[in-house]
Amino acid sequence: MNRVVVQPGTPQAWEIQLKPGSNSLGRGDSNDFQINDASVSGSHCQFLVGDDSVLLKDSGSTNGTFVGGAQIQEQKLENGQGLRLGNVAMIFYSGAEAQPAVVESSPRPPAVRVALKVAVPAAAVPVPPPVTASLDSLPMTAGTDENARALSTGVRFCKFHPKSPARFLCQKCDRTYCDLCVEQATEVRQCRGCGLEVIPYQFYVAPPKSFYAKLPGAFAYPFKGAGLLILLCATIAVAALNFVSRGMFGLFMTIALYGSVFLFMQNIILTTTSAEKEELCFPEFSGLFGAAAQLAGTVLASFWLAIGLTIANFYDMGIPSEAILASVILGGIYFPMALLVVAMKDTVLAANPLVVIPAMLKYPLRYSITVVLLLGVFGIRQLGSVISSHAGTVVMHTHDSNTLFAAMAYKAVWALLSVYLLTVTMRILGIFYNASKQKLGWFSY
Repeated sequence: MNRVVVQPGTPQAWEIQLKPGSNSLGRGDSNDFQINDASVSGSHCQFLVGDDSVLLKDSGSTNGTFVGGAQIQEQKLENGQGLRLGNVAMIFYSGAEAQPAVVESSPRPPAVRVALKVAVPAAAVPVPPPVTASLDSLPMTAGTDENARALSTGVRFCKFHPKSPARFLCQKCDRTYCDLCVEQATEVRQCRGCGLEVIPYQFYVAPPKSFYAKLPGAFAYPFKGAGLLILLCATIAVAALNFVSRGMFGLFMTIALYGSVFLFMQNIILTTTSAEKEELCFPEFSGLFGAAAQLAGTVLASFWLAIGLTIANFYDMGIPSEAILASVILGGIYFPMALLVVAMKDTVLAANPLVVIPAMLKYPLRYSITVVLLLGVFGIRQLGSVISSHAGTVVMHTHDSNTLFAAMAYKAVWALLSVYLLTVTMRILGIFYNASKQKLGWFSY
């Protein structure tokens, strides 16, 4: 069922269930659904519900119809989009991906039901719209008009369908039910357990945070739970790259360490995309050489042009430095999405342009912000690496113990900061995927 939540996250929240065809909204009584607000026009807009899409069309309103903050005249809606009619905020939920309802549906503001005294066919009796009330304000008996009010006590789910949000509550046995579980053999809806009348159950769900609102939390993510310990271990692994010996053994060690770095990055992305509240954890260090090959393939798929121009310039083929810089920037724009899709698909073949470029174009603004953040972090890491190399030179040539310890302390702190920034960037990629997966469609790849 396609539906619209009016004034979500407030005590005045209520829900409109859209019927197939035209659904008119406005302040006037002639509308299918009346919105009693001075900023809403008499005939404000229409929701045109088709077989597989919902079209929102402005009806010449005074204060405008907005989708995602932009004023529109006509636009196809997507699940979870924020709407606004004048000053009235709304959220649209499609029938294909139904979200938990905020309240029981009602085309009008809530009102208390009056019990019927005569027998009426069940189909003719409307479901009573809920009224906000606290648990303490309701007597714990059933069957009276005073009890025909909804409770606002937080999210609960159906006893027999745990994934379905509760729509009705029995005040005697405290069981909650969805629409399918409530018996309506007479003019009232009855509890399946004790047979007494159930009341509409109201709950509120806070609107999910947007991609932009989640970004600041990415910088605190590495310090949650055992994150600091994991950062220290990852720092040791990264620092070990500077001390591996040459020869065949050194080559194997280098490949294994780069593989562990890729598994570390992939683990952060997968943890974020599966459950954002889950804390940083150790990855499973298996298949290190395969992981290193995936990282190398992703880098090659992103920077092949820059690598080729650099090699050509090495052989004095007259390649302008500006062209090499431009190719590096293009690779930097391509690399984050390539790394994200490779981490999600667990195959380097996914880094091909047929997958990466369309994904970049589906959310250009959101991805641009992600790239700017990642390139900024990369620039900070490169600057610190230059300074860290200078500190390493100082360590090798100084005879002053204070200078030696200061330089070594700087290198250690910078190595830890580099791993921290790497963790933050991978977290941002995971957040980007969560906010964009509806259009990315990688599961069908």
